[in-house]
Amino acid sequence: MIRVLILTGHRRAIASACLPLLARHPAIAVAGVVFSRNEPAGRWKRVRRALRKVGRIGPLGALIGYRMRAWYRSEGQPDLEALAAEHGVPFDETPRVSHERTRELFRSAGADLGLSLGNGYIPASVFEIPRLGMINVHGEILPDYKGAASVIWPIHDGRSETGFAIHRIDRGIDTGDILYVERIPIRFQARLRDTVQAALRDIKERIPPALVKVVAEFDAHLAAAVPQQGGRTLTTPTFGQYLRMQREHRRLSAAAVGRARA
Repeated sequence: MIRVLILTGHRRAIASACLPLLARHPAIAVAGVVFSRNEPAGRWKRVRRALRKVGRIGPLGALIGYRMRAWYRSEGQPDLEALAAEHGVPFDETPRVSHERTRELFRSAGADLGLSLGNGYIPASVFEIPRLGMINVHGEILPDYKGAASVIWPIHDGRSETGFAIHRIDRGIDTGDILYVERIPIRFQARLRDTVQAALRDIKERIPPALVKVVAEFDAHLAAAVPQQGGRTLTTPTFGQYLRMQREHRRLSAAAVGRARA
């Protein structure tokens, strides 16, 4: 039996969908859930980070990114703390992932493997604590699309499929060895926003059983892990990139309608 510890920054997102399946599997023991409140380490550090991002994507890109946040908001999942109590799993909170409280909770859990389900950067001082390290569920295909904002970037590139990957965590951003990849056709809707949300529902539906399979058969997946080569690290689009996404979305959507009528 493999003993796992869940780390997440969201109370009603993918961790809530995965916890029941993990807790019920006979080959998996869930040692606990650690919820990071994502409290900023310092006000000025956060301001400097925001200013650097605006410098990269421009004011219009920042405005687009702000409006797009609603596209990715999780809805309909039960509260993670209540789920943990229902399944007899310890639930704890930490101010942020890099806090000493996080390391204390990881050391006391004695887990074989850490599961990252909705977090930002995780430092080595945390992901190296479990005996087998940590794995992350990334909501886009790797190695092609590292970073944030899933679904929109394949559309930007004129592709009609998205997906998700499960990979080992290392010191980079979404750069660790790949354990599992699943590709999913994009169901194009009239608006880009609706297409993104439909694809996210498809992705989130398929992640829990895939994660359970990887964890329950971890030794086999680890032995077959594939090092990443190439790909890009992406973030919020610039205004020009957003316009291209809209153009490609119209083209791909029209092509999908044509195929459906043929």
